This record gives sequence, C-alpha cells and structure tokens, in this order.
Amino acid sequence: MARKKGPRRPFKTFVLGFGVALLVVAGGGTAFLYDQFLRDLPPVERLLDYEPPVATRVLAADGSILAEFFVEKRYVEPIYKIPRVVQLAFVAAEDATFYDHHGIDAVSIGRAALENFRAGATRQGGSTITQQVIKALLLSPERSYERKIKEMFLALQLERALTKDEILYLYLNQIYLGSGAYGVQAAARNYFDKDVSELTLAEAALLAGLPQAPSRYSPRHHMDRARARQRYVLRQMRKAGFVTREEAVAAEGEEILLAPPSRKAPTGETIGPARHFVEYVRRYLVKRYGGTAAYKLGLDVYTTLDPVLQAEAERAVREGIVEIDDRQGFRGPRRTLPAEQWRPLLDTARPTPASDLPAPGSSLDVVVVPDERGGLRRATGGVRVLWAGGRSYIGKEGFAWAARGGYKPRAGDLLQALVEEADGERRLVLAQDNGTQGALLAMQPQTGDIVAMVGGVDYDQSEFNRATQALRQPGSAFKPLVYTAALDRGFTPATVIQDTPVTYRIGPGQQWSPKNFSKKFFGPTTLREGLTKSRNVVTVKLTQAMGLNYLLDYLPRFGLERPIQKNLSIALGTAEMTLLEMVEAYGVFANLGTRVEPRFITAITDREGRLLEEIPVRSEAAIAPETAYMTVNLMRSVVEHGTGRRARLDRPVAGKTGTTNDLRDAWFIGYTPQLLTGVWVGYDQDRTLGRTETGGRSAAPIWKSFMQEALEDAPVQDFAVPSDIILVNVDKHSGERSRPGAPGAMIEAFRRGTEPTRPPPADAAYATIAPGDGPAWDGDGSVVVDRPDDEVRRWGDRPDDEVRRWGDRPDDEVRRWGDRTGAAPARGGIAESRPTWNDPDTVTRRWGDRPDSDAGTRRWGDRPEADPYRRRWGDAADGNLPGWARSVGEEPMRRPAAPAVDPREETNRWSRSLNTRRLSRPAPFDPASPGGQM
Repeated sequence: MARKKGPRRPFKTFVLGFGVALLVVAGGGTAFLYDQFLRDLPPVERLLDYEPPVATRVLAADGSILAEFFVEKRYVEPIYKIPRVVQLAFVAAEDATFYDHHGIDAVSIGRAALENFRAGATRQGGSTITQQVIKALLLSPERSYERKIKEMFLALQLERALTKDEILYLYLNQIYLGSGAYGVQAAARNYFDKDVSELTLAEAALLAGLPQAPSRYSPRHHMDRARARQRYVLRQMRKAGFVTREEAVAAEGEEILLAPPSRKAPTGETIGPARHFVEYVRRYLVKRYGGTAAYKLGLDVYTTLDPVLQAEAERAVREGIVEIDDRQGFRGPRRTLPAEQWRPLLDTARPTPASDLPAPGSSLDVVVVPDERGGLRRATGGVRVLWAGGRSYIGKEGFAWAARGGYKPRAGDLLQALVEEADGERRLVLAQDNGTQGALLAMQPQTGDIVAMVGGVDYDQSEFNRATQALRQPGSAFKPLVYTAALDRGFTPATVIQDTPVTYRIGPGQQWSPKNFSKKFFGPTTLREGLTKSRNVVTVKLTQAMGLNYLLDYLPRFGLERPIQKNLSIALGTAEMTLLEMVEAYGVFANLGTRVEPRFITAITDREGRLLEEIPVRSEAAIAPETAYMTVNLMRSVVEHGTGRRARLDRPVAGKTGTTNDLRDAWFIGYTPQLLTGVWVGYDQDRTLGRTETGGRSAAPIWKSFMQEALEDAPVQDFAVPSDIILVNVDKHSGERSRPGAPGAMIEAFRRGTEPTRPPPADAAYATIAPGDGPAWDGDGSVVVDRPDDEVRRWGDRPDDEVRRWGDRPDDEVRRWGDRTGAAPARGGIAESRPTWNDPDTVTRRWGDRPDSDAGTRRWGDRPEADPYRRRWGDAADGNLPGWARSVGEEPMRRPAAPAVDPREETNRWSRSLNTRRLSRPAPFDPASPGGQM
C-alpha cells in the first residue's frame, strides 16, 4: 500500500522565512526610524521643572497694576486656580478626547491626513493638547512629517511622565492667545482686566477660540469672527457634555465688554499711569537684579503710589502749564505746511465723532484746514483741523485765548491740540508746545511714601524725570534751611536784621551786593518778616552772622550730601538740587525734626510669592522738635501773609516759594501734617518763564490745585506744638516784648528760655502763653501776670511808663534818631526833610549829623581827621571798631579777637543789628553768582 504524502515543506519554510524577514524589515525600519528621527529627541523630564519667562508686575498701593515688564507676557497660575469652566472650554475647543487618549488621537490624525491629502498641502495636524505642549516647549513650530513623528513619540512619553492635570497646567500657561498675552491669566487681564478666576463661561469660550489663529479671531480687531469662534466652542462643550444647552445659550447671548488696551512700550513693557514713576522703579530693578532679570523673573513689586492722587497730580501739572502758557500768550504755529502735504489727506479724512477722540489729556498734532465753505474761521469762532484720526474742530472756547493775542490762522498751520473732557464729552482745545515743563512730588511725611510723581508734562515726548534727575537752583525755597540753622545757632524768629545795602569784597577788584527781589530795602526786619517776604539781604546777612562754615556743616541734617560751593550766595538757593532732595529736606519740618528717607517700593516677591526684599520706613532724628516747629511757624506766615498766598487752603499750611534769577525756575514746596508736596516749573533750556512768573504765580497754584483734591476728605489737622515751645506777645516790627492788643503786637514762638525778657510797664498787662495753656484772667477780664524784678532792661527803658528809646519826646509819640514832627527835630535831630531808606540818591542823616560839613554824612563820633574808614558811635580812637553799630561791609583797621558770646544770653542794646557781629568772614566766590533771587 502506497504511503500518503504530507504538505510540502517548502511552503512552511516560505511562511516562516517571510515572517522572519518581516520582523527583520520591521526591526530595521524601526532602527532606521530611530536613527533618522528619534536619536536626538529632547528628554521630557525637562518639563518637570517648567519655569518659563514670567512678566514682572509693578503694583500700586491699592493693588492695581501700574506696569508690566516681560519678554513674553505671561503669569504662571497653578491648575487649581484656573476655573474648571476655563479648563473645559479649551479642552472642548482643542482636544475633546483629551481625558481618553494616551497622548495621540488616531482618529484626529487620520482626519487631518485626509484633509491634507485633499488640499495638497499640510493644513491640519490633528494634534492633541499633549502634542501641542511638546511642540511649544520641546520642539520647533515647523510643519513637517519629521517634526510630527518626533511630536507623537514625545507625547506618548509625556503621558507616562505627567498626569492630565499637569499637562493641562503646562498648556494653559504656555499657549499664545494674541495681543502679547501668553497663558490664560495674561489673556484674562489683557482682554477683560480680570483675574482668570473671575472669567464667565462666555469669556472663557471666547478665549478658548483664540489658539487656532489669535490674530484672525482677535476680539479687539475682529469681534464678529471672535464671536463666531466662541459659538463653535460652546457647541463643542455641549456636545462633550461639559455644559447644558441652557448654559450655552445664555453664554452665547452674554455681552462681551473688553478692557481698554494697555499702552505697550517697544521694550516689552505695558505701562498705565505714572510713567515717570514706573521708569524710576524699573531702573531700581535693573540695578538691583540685573539687566534683563526684571523681564523674566516674574516679580511682584509693591509700590507706594496712589493712583487717585497720581491722576490729580498729572491733571494739576497739565492745567498749570497751560495757564502759564496762556498768560504768556500764543507764540504761533510750529510751522506752516504746504498744501500738497495736507490737501490729499483732507479729501479722504472722515469726520471724527467726539467719542472717538483719544483719552482726555492726550496731545495731538493738528493742521488747520478750510471748512466746507473754504473759510478758516467758523461762525462760532473755532477752526477746522485735520489729524491722524480724521477731521475735527477746535471750538471757540478752545481757540479764543490765541485769537485774543492776535493769532490769525492760515491753512496748513501745524498746531498742537489737547483732548479735554467737559460735561462728559470730549473736545479739542488749542494747546502750545512751548517746552514749558513741570514736576510734582507728593510724599507722606511720616513714612516717606511717594504717593504721586510727575516727572514732566508728557512722557512720550521726554522720558527725562525732572522730579528726580534735574538739578535746578531752588532759589528762596532753600531759605527755610538757612533760617533753621540760624535758630539752632541761638537766633530767634524775633531777631532783627538790618535790611540795608551791603557790599562784600569777593576778590581783587570784585564786589557783590545782594539785592531783594523788589530792588528795595526795608530797614530793621525780624527773621519772621524776612522769611515771610523772602528778603534776600536779610538772609545773606543772617548767613554771614551765624557763619558760612556752620551752615554748610548743618545742611547734611536734611539729607543734603551733595557738595556745595562755599560762598554766601548759597543762602539764596544758588546750589543746584533735585526736587526729590528738596522734598526730603522739607520732610524734616513736617515731621518736627525727624528726617524720613523717601520710599518708592515697600516689598518685592518672586513668582512663588516668596519675599525677596522688604523696604521699611527709614528715619532718624535730624534737628530738635522745637527748632523744627519754629520754622514751621515761620513758613505758615509765608502762606498766610507772604509770597505763598496763592497756596492758602482752608486748613493750616506751611511752605515756601522759590524763584531764581531771570525767572528761570519757579518752586513751591508746602505741607500739611498729612501730606508734603513740592512743585517745580521751568524749561529744560536756560531761558526765562516769562514776565511775572515767580514761584508764587507759577508753582503755588499747581500745588494748591493738587492739594485741594488730595486732602478733600482728610480731616483738618494743626501742627503739633512741642512742650518746650513758648508763645509770647512781641512787636512784629522790633521783635521786642509787647502787650496783648498793642499796635503791632503778635504772638511769636520761642524755645523756652530764648523769649524776650524785658517786660512792659507795671500797669500794662501781657501774657506768656505755654502750649496748651491759656492766660490767667481776673474778675474784670484782664490778663494777670507777674512781672519779674530781674529782667534785663534796655537803653531808654522808663519803668514808670511805656518803653522809650533814644531821642524819645515824653510829650509826644515814641521817636527814634532823626525823627521830625514838622519843623521841630526830636532831641538833637536835624530840621530838614528826612529821606527814605530806599532813596539811594539822598544821604540819610542821623543823630549827630553835621549839616555844615561838606565831607559827606558824618555820624556821632566821626573823626574827620581820621582815616577814610567811617566811624560811628562807640568807635575807639585807635581805630579798633568794637563791632556794634558797624556795617558788615566796612572793614576795621585792626580786628580785635571776637569774644565768645552766646546770643541767647547777651544783653541786647539799643539799635543793635545782628549784621554788626561778624562770626566768620565770607570766603571768596564767583562774582557771577546770582544775588537777586526770591
């Protein structure tokens, strides 16, 4: 029987061989694929320590954002702080099966491949959220099959390394959403001015529609497209079961309100208000943390600025500068453009509704163009203008001030216009870019916190900060520092200085004669009157009397460490200072002797909220509280009765004006117990502000305009009186003790023990009033005081009657040297007309003058046979002048050693002027130093 044949072995061998070959090919293909595409894959572990560049925020005192510095505008938020509705909106829009796949969605990839095959190009990628994270953080954005293969392999690895929430966290913080915003937090702030946690379903769906094409679907530029994309996202959320139909319909009908766009600088900064302040902070960050660190570290910088006060400060400076320019008159257009430059634009420009004008305060370049009838002036008095946004008008109310000055517009005149808002409607007014600049700095005295800063009229035109960088002469705003030093030297507010002409020799053949702003002299002047009326001669003589070296050594107490040239003219504010330095110095007065360092930043934290730096209040005792209070009291007179009258408020105010030579700089620095503010006005160039533009006229009104608004809701407070201050009645002209109610009597503040000690007559009533205490009264209402028996009496005192002086006539009013009553001279006086103090062409004759002499005015004790040096009462025959009754400008032949005299203990003598006691001789200085400042 034949044996049956089995299956042929070659077939089995073929199948086995084919399988082995297939495995070899697959293995080889895999090896080839790995060698070609996957060998240099970046490790997904890099994403475990994800730290992208994060924007730094500058925050105001109320927590609002002043500015942001960034390379990519991004704020990293943990996934638990991102609302679930936001997460699901992006999942529905970009990867509906995100929670089901393992990094790759085969259906989506197949659908994308089919679409690309039909289109003949790569249009869709079918990428999951995981793949998009890989593409954004580990790979390049190119569209190629090689990159796609790498992306899929890495996505599979990432899904094994991270959870779904961790992958979504990376995606929502990395994705670009247009307008410079990276991540959902930056987009929420950019488009809606909200924290991401505050987004509604409608807003979340709008943002979720942006990743596909941020520019195409931008709600700022294409709201119709953005809303269409939003509806798509809502449908996808309904389809996935993330929201109900009712919720989707409600979100679709919700009105979308966009926040106004932030101002973006070309350096990667978004800046709101207070641009000079923000730049000051940015410079600090660069210096402290490095050049680009502030743009990448994600710092939160907490500042002291008050946005409400900042807005008021900018308004006050802007309006004040406009008023100054108005007073000086319109100076004409910048130039006149030829018709070929503006005529083609006029034919295509559309009328601009008032609502479409830029924000109030914006400055625009405009060109005068004919109206519909071909005229240049409308019947209403305004003019038609062309600007970058279309056509508009400057109405009569905004043009009249230039018309009053004689300006007649011509077609093509290039002008500057300012956007103002009145009664809720915006309008254009004619402005003048005359280059006038202003600066304002407001500080809380107790903490040093800078709550408002204006460094210039327009940051876009000039980033230079005139509040912190500009060195200018403060003029008479410097005088309170001089008077304070004198008060600590033993002088008092009632000390009398002779406001008379004086000349100082400052070098071979060189002389300097300080003059008052009014070019007049006023004779005996108390320190209070000298500061109130800003008398230059009094201040210079006071400086010379107390010693220039002493003053220079005293100034660092105010924080003034800048080198200052040694000459008497510094008493008039010729040394250059910044507004910030002057405000810090005045803070010593507002704080009654304590100097507080100005503070712009309170704290800085990193991206995780960890505290990097905390800046505390830094203060130190500078001068005695009693000294500070006396200066405060003097500066109150400046505001109430002197050069600072335009700064008066309905509350106690102290301050000082400053005006430099030729009206180049105008200052006012003033304060209440709650707020200290300094204002400067001037030009960046060396030129005058114009006629009458003094500190009291130009700077004080800006100060008042700001302070009125800043203190509107603040309680009225008075300055605290230190316990060692005593208030007594003195004569405001002589500084001597006076009776209450007597002509010229006023209450003056003294440090206890320095008040005038000579009492009035026994039958007169006067009071010594201590702080917090009132005078004692008897039954008939008169003041009851004791008259000590050991008080110092002065020349001419009459204990049985009122105080009399040399030359008094007991049958008449109190008289002094050279007084006349008609034709009869006061005892020994001359019987001729008495010239005034301010008449330089007439020789003033005094007691003992010799009218028969032809050698010029001689005075009591003159010796005609002596040397040409003029001698006066009490001069010694040997030529040594004793000091008293001698003009500072006169040089003695031999100078005796000056005795050490404490002015607080020295018995004052009749007609003694402080300028007669030289404590130090002025050093030579530049004769060109200004001498007529106010």
